[in-house]
Amino acid sequence: MANFLKHVGNHKGTNTRLSVAFLRLPDEPENALVVYSDSLPDKYHDDFMSALESSEGQAATELYEVLSRKVFWNGNNMLETLHKEGLLKKVPVESIIMSPNSTTSLPLTDLLKQMDDIAAGAERPQDEGPTVQERMEEQVDMSLEEDNKKIAQNLLIQAVMLEEEATKKRAEAVKYDPSLAEKAEKPAKRGRGRPAGTTAKAMKARAEAAAPVE
Repeated sequence: MANFLKHVGNHKGTNTRLSVAFLRLPDEPENALVVYSDSLPDKYHDDFMSALESSEGQAATELYEVLSRKVFWNGNNMLETLHKEGLLKKVPVESIIMSPNSTTSLPLTDLLKQMDDIAAGAERPQDEGPTVQERMEEQVDMSLEEDNKKIAQNLLIQAVMLEEEATKKRAEAVKYDPSLAEKAEKPAKRGRGRPAGTTAKAMKARAEAAAPVE
């Protein structure tokens, strides 16, 4: 990984390593939300660090933006999981020292001041848009919606495969007992139209053709 790594730092009092998910809380600007990455359960640690160190993670202004789009090994959203399991910790901004590499350190308060100065110098639109919390919730919803679409697509593929297998099984049943042709036809009547070759007449013809010649 590159020598410079965003979002990482230390607790000023304990020198414990941490990753800053929220630089400051919308309603409590004196506090940040952090993850003590070294203390994460093994089942989460590697996935979390991969997200932080990824090009997407390093390009993000705040780490939560990426965590809201990433998932752990079990498919659960990272940001949501960290929140539900109490792994996002509230820490005073003044207690955090950002340390992107071994030779650089910067109090988070100084970093935030620099960011505020830059923001103050830019023209602000009349509509400032959604809050950080609202953007986080929207990104979580989008991530969950994408996951649901993938699940639906997989279920549809499985359904098509099962339908094809059922058609083959019905034809095979009629092959061994042509008298079942009418019963075997009934499942094929559901839905729009009937798959080609699944009528009683067609299946009976296949069965007769496959029967051994005496």
